[in-house]
Amino acid sequence: QSAYSLLVTLFVCVALGSASLLFSQDADKLVLHPLETMMSKVESIRRNPLTAMNMEEAAFKAEEIKKTRDRNSRHTLLRSFLAMAPCTRRRTSKEPMETRLLEKTIIKLGSLLAVGFGEAGTSIIAHNMRGIDSACVHAMVEGTKINCVIGVLRVRNFSTVMQVLQTKVMAFVNSVAEIVHGIVNECHGAANRNNGDTFLAIWRAEDRDKADVRKLADMAMLAFVKILAAVHRSRVLAQYRSHPGLQQRLGKGNRVSISGGLHFGWAIEGAVGTEFKIDASYLSPNVSIAESVELATRIYSVSILVAESIFRICTPALASQCRLVDRVMITGSTTPMELYVIDVDCAALCIEPAPCVQMKWTPQVRFRLRQFLTHEKTSLWDNNVQISSLFNSNTEIIAMRRRYTKPFFHVFNMGYQNYVLGEWQVAQQLLLQTLVMLGVNDGPSA
Repeated sequence: QSAYSLLVTLFVCVALGSASLLFSQDADKLVLHPLETMMSKVESIRRNPLTAMNMEEAAFKAEEIKKTRDRNSRHTLLRSFLAMAPCTRRRTSKEPMETRLLEKTIIKLGSLLAVGFGEAGTSIIAHNMRGIDSACVHAMVEGTKINCVIGVLRVRNFSTVMQVLQTKVMAFVNSVAEIVHGIVNECHGAANRNNGDTFLAIWRAEDRDKADVRKLADMAMLAFVKILAAVHRSRVLAQYRSHPGLQQRLGKGNRVSISGGLHFGWAIEGAVGTEFKIDASYLSPNVSIAESVELATRIYSVSILVAESIFRICTPALASQCRLVDRVMITGSTTPMELYVIDVDCAALCIEPAPCVQMKWTPQVRFRLRQFLTHEKTSLWDNNVQISSLFNSNTEIIAMRRRYTKPFFHVFNMGYQNYVLGEWQVAQQLLLQTLVMLGVNDGPSA
């Protein structure tokens, strides 16, 4: 009898131990591990809100791998045999666990915050997520002073385009924004605000050495030229050339045209607004100077103007691609500033050919495209990559600069030097010569 009691007691102990072990294993798998994963993701977003975009891509990649494994496992011999057995019930798709839904929700909210606020809003998000004492949101975070390359891009004749297109103007602006934001991001910049016709792009130079700042300036210049080329080659934007309303207002030779100005200086990065609505942006006299440099493109009839501040920090190889056109006083600047033009002839570009196969934009295709763009962006920062080499070897840039020859630059430089020295008659003769040397009127020579 005592032996029987001992066996029963031993059996009960083993059963309870096994049950508790299985329960703790299930609890770890279904509750504790997912919670730890969620907390690590929240901590990562708290440290750097922009990592939420990488989490989204990693989660999508894991889901695709799991789907592929599930599809492959269904075709094994054992699965096929069991599926044919009459006593085997078919598996029904399981509902996702609540912890998994919470994890995906955290990633989506983090990604939306990163997209909505951009690089300028990382400090706002991080500051509010660090505070665990209260659930209150403190949106009005104190600004931070940074050094950066400031770029302003403007769609020309936008008021006319808006009046003609009306409800379709959003599709037009988003088509331009897709080009601008994509190329700025590829060249390690950050798109900030868009006021319809104007785009602000920032290349942060804070906490970088002199060589990195030079490379950032080079990439900003390369980005602006590539944006100009992409806008004029785009098949989507080329459709607006034949729009009857735009042809009536702007003429039959109208194109979607964009102009840009670049400047280097300090800016205050932070929240602009109130507790009801904020915008993460940059405020500085240097932002106003960049806007004034862009507006000067209309005066000189050019597409891209570069301020002296950019010319002085970029590499000599890329500085040689710029032409000094004037020395002026710009609102916001306390000293006269030299202006340089990157000469490009957009009329030399053809519309990009239609794709051989119409691609369906599925989540898988978008993921692969984002992976490709991330790889291209990373490769640009490699020490072996020279931005000036990319500039000189780009086929579109070569086509746009083919019209501008060394004799033209030589004569214009002589005319400009005489203009600076006050030799007005000699300068006029030389600049009248360069005005018609290209076959089309040269804006800075006029």
